[in-house]
Parts: sequence; C-alpha cells; structure tokens
Amino acid sequence: MPFSYVKERLDFVDVEKLEMKCTLVEGGALGKQIESGSTHFKFEPTSNRACVVKVVATYKLLTGVEAAAGEIAKAKEGITSHIKGTEAYLIANPTAYA
Repeated sequence: MPFSYVKERLDFVDVEKLEMKCTLVEGGALGKQIESGSTHFKFEPTSNRACVVKVVATYKLLTGVEAAAGEIAKAKEGITSHIKGTEAYLIANPTAYA
C-alpha cells in the first residue's frame, strides 16, 4: 500500500439488510489526492451459505488531481483483498462471530 494507515468512521450498519457504510476520516490519500471518500458494502446471500459482496466506493478528488486507471485498479484490488482476508479469517475462526 502507498500509505501506512487509514482511519474510517462507521456511518451505519443495517443488520436486517446486511449493509454498512463507512467514511474515510484520516490517513490514506486523504488530503493528498482525495478530499473525501466513503464505501458502502452490501452482502447478498446466495445458496449454500455463501454471499455476494457489492461495494460502492465514492471519492471526491482534490482540485487538480486526476484519477489514474492504475490507481483505481489498485483501490479495487485493495478492497477485494480486504474482503477475502476477512472471509479467510472468519472461516478459520468460526467462534469469532455468532
């Protein structure tokens, strides 16, 4: 990662709809390349106890900053890696959640 940390605020969790949203408040590219950013996650159950995760990331770039295709791809890869890492942890540690 091109930054050492990211701090986010949890805006809401809807347990019934299996959704959550968080907003970037510190770290990452905040103040360097982006003015603000948020991420909305929606988990849609499928058959055999699996789910599809839909992610909408919204970022407002600072004036004069242009989004490079490579940076967008890196951001998508980072979110995907985070979700897959969380999944692997929960599968390996089923007592970590109820």
